[in-house]
Amino acid sequence: MSSTAARPAGAGTQGAARRLLWWMVVPVLALLAVLTLLQYRQRLADSERELLRRADERAQELEAIARPAMAHVQDLRRLLELNWDAPPDAGSGLRQALSPRPLPPPAAPGAVDGWSLDAAPEAVRAQHGQVWWAPPDARPPDALWLRRAELFLRAARVVHERAPGFEATWFVAGDENLNFGYPWVDTGRMLASMGLPTLQAVDKPRAESVERSKAELARDPKDISFWGVPYVSQLDGELVQSHGMVVQVAGRYVGEVSLDFRLDALQRIARAWQEPGTRVWVADSALRLLADATEPLRPPVGPGLADTQVAVPLASRLPWAPSADELATLKAPQGSRAALLRGGDWVVVTAGRPGSPWLYVQAVPLQTLRAQVLPTLLPNALLGLALLLVFVAGQWLFARWFVTPALRVLGYLRARSTDPQAAVPQLGGRWQDWVDAVTDTFETQRLLQQRERATEAFKSAMVDHAPLAIVTSDGQGRIVDFNPAAEMLFGVPRADALGQELDALILPDAARGLHGGSARRLTSGVHTARHRQGREFPMQMLSFRVQIDGEPFDTAFISDLSAQQDAAAQIDRQREALRQSEKLSAMGTLLAGVAHELNNPLAIVMGRASLLEEKADGGPAQDDARRIREAAERCGRIVRTFLNMARQKPPSRSAVQINDTVRAAADMLGYTLRSHGIQVNLQLADAMPDVQADPDQLGQVVLNLMVNAQQAMESLPGPRVLSLSTGVEASRPGAAGREPRVWLRVADTGPGVPAAARERLFEPFFTTKAAGFGTGLGLSVSRSIVREHGGDLVLEPRDGGAVFRMSLPISGGAAPTRQPVPLDPATAEGHHRVLVVDDEAEIADLMRAVLEGAGFDVATAESGAVALEMLAEARFDAIVSDVRMPDIDGAALWRAVREQHPLLAGRMLFVSGDTLSSQARQVLEETRCPSLDKPFARGDLLAAVRRLVDR
Repeated sequence: MSSTAARPAGAGTQGAARRLLWWMVVPVLALLAVLTLLQYRQRLADSERELLRRADERAQELEAIARPAMAHVQDLRRLLELNWDAPPDAGSGLRQALSPRPLPPPAAPGAVDGWSLDAAPEAVRAQHGQVWWAPPDARPPDALWLRRAELFLRAARVVHERAPGFEATWFVAGDENLNFGYPWVDTGRMLASMGLPTLQAVDKPRAESVERSKAELARDPKDISFWGVPYVSQLDGELVQSHGMVVQVAGRYVGEVSLDFRLDALQRIARAWQEPGTRVWVADSALRLLADATEPLRPPVGPGLADTQVAVPLASRLPWAPSADELATLKAPQGSRAALLRGGDWVVVTAGRPGSPWLYVQAVPLQTLRAQVLPTLLPNALLGLALLLVFVAGQWLFARWFVTPALRVLGYLRARSTDPQAAVPQLGGRWQDWVDAVTDTFETQRLLQQRERATEAFKSAMVDHAPLAIVTSDGQGRIVDFNPAAEMLFGVPRADALGQELDALILPDAARGLHGGSARRLTSGVHTARHRQGREFPMQMLSFRVQIDGEPFDTAFISDLSAQQDAAAQIDRQREALRQSEKLSAMGTLLAGVAHELNNPLAIVMGRASLLEEKADGGPAQDDARRIREAAERCGRIVRTFLNMARQKPPSRSAVQINDTVRAAADMLGYTLRSHGIQVNLQLADAMPDVQADPDQLGQVVLNLMVNAQQAMESLPGPRVLSLSTGVEASRPGAAGREPRVWLRVADTGPGVPAAARERLFEPFFTTKAAGFGTGLGLSVSRSIVREHGGDLVLEPRDGGAVFRMSLPISGGAAPTRQPVPLDPATAEGHHRVLVVDDEAEIADLMRAVLEGAGFDVATAESGAVALEMLAEARFDAIVSDVRMPDIDGAALWRAVREQHPLLAGRMLFVSGDTLSSQARQVLEETRCPSLDKPFARGDLLAAVRRLVDR
């Protein structure tokens, strides 16, 4: 080929290379532009999601601010309702501090308008706040009302001392012209703010307000809580919002508790949340403005403006006029999640929390969000410019340093292939190595041919020593090569195999047609092969075809899959067993959760039944009470069995009464067995000694044996009888030094165990049940558990049915027969004060009734916080506390008692519905205090408390 002919070809190739580069760069640049646009939208969406996330966080902060106020009103309401009929008597201090307020002229001299604390010393007002008593008949203050006021004001004062944001707490009576609250406020100032001349004149607006509240309560009995419109405080003229709750006793309206919350706290936090260029508001559920970071709410200034409502709609402060649908969107987040609204050139996010009375609202200019996003797109623009420059420079360098030299090398290669004397081009640099390589390639071609023959010999040696069977056949399917591994796999010598048809030699008769036909070629895959002795086995075949001088040859690599298939079947059985185990574990966890929830009501039923049984001693109702208690105790045993099975805890050995374990299993499976028509016979020996064992593992073994018996009998006609018997195995002759054992025999009237399965019955994953009804692990695990305890589990020979016998060695002497704790209240030591702390009133009342019936002096607290307050005011000899409580749990209460009353920290008893849970175990390990499981018997509670006070 001449150089003049090569140049146009080279020029065309270079042009094609340039066009190829441009076809590559243009789509990349377009893709980069699309990605930049998508990134802009994504970043903008990320900014909006960040606004929603922060709004939700600030809604949580608002909820945290409102929660103490709501809890304060709720606690005062419950305090009054619980102590309404019998409030504690705090002495005559409040009565003595009250003084009559005379009626102004023209009333007769000495006429009394009402009573208040206006004339009391400042220290007394700081302690008692304010009380206004002004009945129409001008009678003196009622003693019962004064005790209620003293109880209310003492609790309100404690909270106000640590809550500066609380303006004032009030109670307004429903049937009397009575108001009391904390802190003190001047009566004249209050009357001036209301525009009334006397305290008796307050009775009319009070009565009207009470009637409105009763009417609203009749419409919705559950609507006992409210948040009012912001108004000017009577104390210092600041804006406050009132939160109140209705107080009802025996379904009767008796008054309202209210708290005035200062809105300047919301104003400060709104100002702290505001960012440059944004607007932040706090509003209530009716979208009334409570705080504005930019333009705060201002109370009206001037005399006589106290109690003036300041209702500013949020819509008046938004940067655009929202529609009704947009306002509905702003209300939507309350109780659900944050919401985003776009209006004009603004983005507004609003968020509220369930149970929170306030909404967080923020408006951000859309321009601000874009200004935050655009700088993040600069790297993409720079990347596009750099990419364009790289492609332009790369095009020029590619043509100079690669395309032109490569074309000259290609021309030399073509010339050398036809002319051994072709001139060698001089390119210099790195390309000269390519030219030399082409020259060396043709020079060494003859050497390669010689080496090819040596390579063939080497390949033949590899085939002869390969671990896989290698068989080669020609186009007619006749064997032309058969290596030693194939001889061992099929049991046919190579000399006998050569020349035979492949399918006739290695395939069974039924599979030969699959590999026949005109092609006579082998196919890859899994097939059934045949040994020369007639044994069939699975084989894996990988085949390929080559053409040698135009004739096809098929080569197959064959391996025996028998071992792999056996292993795969074993893995499948193990996987199915694991899946069944996980299903049982999940079901156990679910049942344990249900059982835990039953503990509290069961404890109440057991305790009340015991009290009723004691009260009805000798009466006709005593037997009914006893039956209720025994049924509740049976339910408690079933619940405890569920919890022991479901909770994961480390194995532990303790004294176990095997008869109790059998009875618990029979109780748990009682309904299932009865529903399947199975009669249970318990033949349990008396005075059985305890064994040292893990009670949960031992219960698992008994349950497994009973469930196996039930499943074996359910498909057979009656009678169906399950017999469980226990006894003590005497020392065997010749078994020197072996201690006696206890034994359990489980017998059923089922079909029994086939003789062929008896030897493998205890092997893992072996089962005699139908597919889908067993994992093959139950008996294997049960025998392992028994042997870990030094015993054994065996199948005894029997005609008809199956009999399993479990024997366990006795570790230690026989424990004495356990007797119930005596219930005689005369044995309790009197004059001991016990504090019961439980957030469930029924449980607390039950324990109080049991302990008071035994002679203890008992006080109850519905929370850890109330318990600490009671400990600060009174002396107690012992504390009985729940583990889980909403505000201060049992562990936190113990730590506080340890700091404040170190001697009392060792006299705490924890009561829990699930002492097997991780939280309860951590509390018991940290405190080292005794515990009592729910449900508990009356005698168990008394015994535990007596041990505490005897320390």
